[in-house]
Amino acid sequence: MATRDFKLPDLGEGVHEGQIVRLMVKAGEAIREDEPLMEVETDKASVEIPSPFTGTIAKWHVQEGQLVHVGDVMVTVGDAAGSSAAEVESKSSESAARARSTHPPAPHSGNGGVATAAPPVRRAPASPAVRKLARKHSIDIETVQGSGPNGRITRADVERAASGASPVRSALPTGVRSKASPPPAPALHAAVEPPGEDGHDNWGPIRTQKNSRARSTIAANMTQSWSTIPHVTDSDDADVTELDRLRRGYPAAENGHRKITMLAFIIRAVARALTMHPEFNAQFDAENDQIIYRRYINIAVAVHTERGLITPVIRNTDQLGIVAIADALNELADKARSASFTVNDTRGGTYTISNPGALGGSRYSTPIIPPGQGAVMALGRTRQMPWVVDGSVQPRLILPISHSFDHRIADGGHEVAFMQQVIGGLENPARLLL
Repeated sequence: MATRDFKLPDLGEGVHEGQIVRLMVKAGEAIREDEPLMEVETDKASVEIPSPFTGTIAKWHVQEGQLVHVGDVMVTVGDAAGSSAAEVESKSSESAARARSTHPPAPHSGNGGVATAAPPVRRAPASPAVRKLARKHSIDIETVQGSGPNGRITRADVERAASGASPVRSALPTGVRSKASPPPAPALHAAVEPPGEDGHDNWGPIRTQKNSRARSTIAANMTQSWSTIPHVTDSDDADVTELDRLRRGYPAAENGHRKITMLAFIIRAVARALTMHPEFNAQFDAENDQIIYRRYINIAVAVHTERGLITPVIRNTDQLGIVAIADALNELADKARSASFTVNDTRGGTYTISNPGALGGSRYSTPIIPPGQGAVMALGRTRQMPWVVDGSVQPRLILPISHSFDHRIADGGHEVAFMQQVIGGLENPARLLL
């Protein structure tokens, strides 16, 4: 049987290695061109790699959890030509037969009692992260009803399936696996079992889990940043009562118009302030004893995902209006739900905004400056508070802001001016529309 080796392809600009999360086809099984072959996690994204060949898996040269490099031989695939093609068809037929044997027969067409041909087996559209979540809950993702574009299965769909509240496809095509029984809903206040392997230390049982590629990268970057950059963190408040009133005046999302969040206005205010305070859109170059001022503004937005913190970038942010920024945020949200960020989506940021307040987080925090940048902003939870306005106490909507900056680039006076610029924009939102 003629065989061909498949080597790990280029995973993106500057990405030379990745960690194998999952091998999606077993040795001896058939596979067709463009069908998912394996899932690889880089330092920025998790990607499904399709098979470039049709054939059978002759041999895997790697295993799950292994660190692999671009150009490494991943798998040997038997050629689909000649006898190999017959073997592929034979294996596909065997697989289908095995599947049919475990499911009720397909409905008859009514045309003389002859059953209709079984439809081709199609893999449910879902991201690697969503598939991983389904496996975690012992859910057969092939049976989950997708609510995303073109029936794509989202994280929320899997979570609903896990809770037993999700609709299940009532008519599964022949060859598609049946839905596993959902696990019972967890009891309130039930202890959460951490991932990993069981073990013991001197005081009791423990669990140990090897870091994912993404977690290792986050840890290395944060350690580098915290140990090499002299951070200074300032905190202040913005009265965003008028901003919220202005935001609510935009057409409602439920009427088919785009959703405008407060974060869109905040990004607009920060982008404008950066044009007037370029020291916070800069990088300290210790090796060459210089400061690099970027003449473009690419704001990265920290997004919490199950893989860890990801910071996709909105490019040339200072050139975008409120609506364009809102569109960019909606796109980021869609990608976050489907875990479909590419490596390049997370490259090139010059300033970062983190929004833990959207998760119900704390009032103030100490954000860590990402490597290669000069400052970072963290937004606390916005809430109604008693506030003194024109000599009287009034209920106002208050946004807590924390801002860390590299003291090698800027001093406190620069930072206070920058913060006042941002806060001034948020408290006088009409300026942001110009």
